[in-house]
Amino acid sequence: MSISATTARPTVVTAAFWLWIASAAIGLIGFAVSFPSVVAATQSLSGPMAGGAMVGSVAGAIIGAAIRVVFAIFLLRGANWARIVLTVLGAIIVLSLLVSIITGNVLAILELLAVVAAVVLQWLSSAKPFFRRA
Repeated sequence: MSISATTARPTVVTAAFWLWIASAAIGLIGFAVSFPSVVAATQSLSGPMAGGAMVGSVAGAIIGAAIRVVFAIFLLRGANWARIVLTVLGAIIVLSLLVSIITGNVLAILELLAVVAAVVLQWLSSAKPFFRRA
């Protein structure tokens, strides 16, 4: 879905886009900070399983951030389906961050705030006309 010629992109959509980008960056930084814990946890595994677990963790963090960025780009272009997918993804992210938030992880709290703010902004009434079909 592309933007119609008469519907300009609302500021709230642009802000939601940048919050999704920020949440992806914060998520990657949080993973990098916690990487020594990942390494320690995988040391109990033997042989190829340890290497596979580390590679899987790194790949998961990178792919998770890339997914947010790609869907955020579609959001910025006015794709309503991307807004829905990002909302579901946001709920999953919030649930996955709950333990980190309870322990007082500052990066997790920042990531949570960015995700929640992005979801709220992309559903404000001022954003609705931007996502309507032409």
